[in-house]
Amino acid sequence: MGHGTWYWRVLLIGGALLGACDMQEGATSEVSTSTGAASFSENGLGAINGLNSINGFNSINGLNSINGLGSLVGMPDGTNLMSTADGRNTMSYIVRCALPAFRSVTKKDKSGTSYTFNGQLGVAPEWETGVCSATCQEIVSACVLAHVNTTGQHIALFLDGDSPALGWGQSPSYPYQEGSFFGNIFQNPPKAYFCNGKDFDSGVVPGRLGADQQGAPYTNPFAAKGYCKDSCAAADFPFQNDGYKSCNGYSRVVTVWRNFDPATDYKVCSHHSGKCLDVQSASASDGAQLIQDPYRGDTSQRWRIVPGFFGMYNFRNVKSGKLLDVRAGGVANGTPLVQWAANGGPTQQWSLTPTGDGYYRFTPGFWSGGALDVNAGATSDSAPVQQWAWTGAASQQWSIAPAN
Repeated sequence: MGHGTWYWRVLLIGGALLGACDMQEGATSEVSTSTGAASFSENGLGAINGLNSINGFNSINGLNSINGLGSLVGMPDGTNLMSTADGRNTMSYIVRCALPAFRSVTKKDKSGTSYTFNGQLGVAPEWETGVCSATCQEIVSACVLAHVNTTGQHIALFLDGDSPALGWGQSPSYPYQEGSFFGNIFQNPPKAYFCNGKDFDSGVVPGRLGADQQGAPYTNPFAAKGYCKDSCAAADFPFQNDGYKSCNGYSRVVTVWRNFDPATDYKVCSHHSGKCLDVQSASASDGAQLIQDPYRGDTSQRWRIVPGFFGMYNFRNVKSGKLLDVRAGGVANGTPLVQWAANGGPTQQWSLTPTGDGYYRFTPGFWSGGALDVNAGATSDSAPVQQWAWTGAASQQWSIAPAN
């Protein structure tokens, strides 16, 4: 691929999609299952496939009960880690990160009930039958932390790092660098850290960095916004833009990239007025004018962001199912923005350019100089939205955040 060996890793993070974290207490149970491939691996590594059932969890529980860190096989049954559903869920992610696909560990809780935990990534395969060294503990910790989603929602992410099981690289399908994770969660007390990637406030998804996380198990040890680029050592050339090889004294780091989640409702709000993109009179008709209005949470103010062609996006209104469009495909300044049924036209494709602090310029697919704009820079309710040549004004900059 032009610069050495690297692997693409696409992980589906969250607990909702397949219900894989729901277990029937009592009989022998699998914590989660795989139903198909969801990662593309470059240069072999055919043993790691079927990553589509990695389901996020929202806490790290019971880790203080892991003493000695011998082999996973030899870890004592009936520990506190096995005695609660949260602890078993944490154990499932430890095994998923540490062991490769087709390897598993079976443990019993204090009542003798067996649970099987399946490997997937294989960042520390030596742990299956041997001792997990300090380096092993760090890479497993970084991997586990990278899987936390405080809402439990199922979110697609792209991970890289210097572990051979991950490798370095980037994917055009995951353009935003969310952040990096590091620490040692097997210490007492656990050490769990993150730092912000350059795009932590872009492509925001529920339960992840930049989304006003509640109850996250990790903290940012760095000042201000705590950007990784200011405090961590970048990967060696030519991978220096992919991620980091050390942070805050930890030599094993996992960096996460993401995109908007097509299953999440978003609100799109003006930097200038604070008001949000809406459909006039909440109409469901083709050609209905788009306006700005105070956010109420109505379905006419909610949008699904779906990847389109060449890194562009469709914005689908949740109420009407119709797409953000330019009236009649017009190119003139002041052409109204409307909703229209999907037709594959270029005016329904929008490119997004971050302008800083979580705001974006919206550009219609056919006109590189255009932008989504509020008519005359108005701040009033129901002001119409139009396209206009890009000037950089606040009325042309828009935030995109999960709808509340």
